[in-house]
Amino acid sequence: MKVLKVVMLWSVAMVMAAQPIEVSGPISGLVFDSRAAAIRPIIGLPGAAYVGDVLVGGLEWAAVAPGGRAALALKEGTLYGLDGLERLEPVWRAVEGAAVRADWAAWSPEGSVAVIYSSVSGLAQVIRGLPGLPAASEPVAIGADISALAVDSQGRVVAALADGLYLISPGAPPVLLAAAAGVRAVAVAEGSLWIAAAEGQIMEIRDYAAQAKVLALAEVRDPVGLAVSADRKALLVASRAERAVEVYDLVSRTPAARLSLDSDPGALQSLAVRDLWLLRAPAGDSEPLLVLKADPDPSVWFVPVGRGE
Repeated sequence: MKVLKVVMLWSVAMVMAAQPIEVSGPISGLVFDSRAAAIRPIIGLPGAAYVGDVLVGGLEWAAVAPGGRAALALKEGTLYGLDGLERLEPVWRAVEGAAVRADWAAWSPEGSVAVIYSSVSGLAQVIRGLPGLPAASEPVAIGADISALAVDSQGRVVAALADGLYLISPGAPPVLLAAAAGVRAVAVAEGSLWIAAAEGQIMEIRDYAAQAKVLALAEVRDPVGLAVSADRKALLVASRAERAVEVYDLVSRTPAARLSLDSDPGALQSLAVRDLWLLRAPAGDSEPLLVLKADPDPSVWFVPVGRGE
């Protein structure tokens, strides 16, 4: 073991002008900066990266898809799907049928489907057709007190409630997948769910859409985020109590590496470049991002906000 409701016509896309931003390297990802109410690019690769100027501003809320190609953004009470972000040329499209004032979203692994959720109303909607023709399903009540949320490419929603983890499929009643209290994070990967419970259990739920089977993997103190690597061979688990990221080999189902951190991690968010993950967004004006590079050798990097900071 080694020590991120306006009905629209199909042909209509609204392009909002943005100030040109200076780019002097590859785009590693995009993040929603809640302090600036904006989506900003991460420019350069770990070790020489920084958070660039505002790409899309004036937002009430936003969530960036895995890979950074698309995003959902709430602006002046309307939910939009954003395309063209990887080219730094955002195109805005109102999400047809959007009725939930979102403050949380989860994405399918490839970023074509999302679920939005309001912690105020307890309502959720599945968004399909991303990024080109985003449209929302009918709102579904899943409760105002969930602790984790996920969605797969078929639009099946997984939500962690007080008494366990539930599968919510279109046109079907909720199904209890696991009576695990306090699930903090869920990741979807090739027919399996990976979950982290508050008491530290890291578990796999195989064949969750049919005959669900729960398998234990490990125990990690105070897990706050987890993700499956792009090659599906490793599971990454962020531990707040340990200030570390635990890496597990999913072939042998054994510990593979442990990355110590200088500060508390948060949920793992996929960035644009393969196997780059946002561990923590900045909480203060001068605080850097914390980014995990998973492949080929796991490592953690600080990314300053602004060039030269």
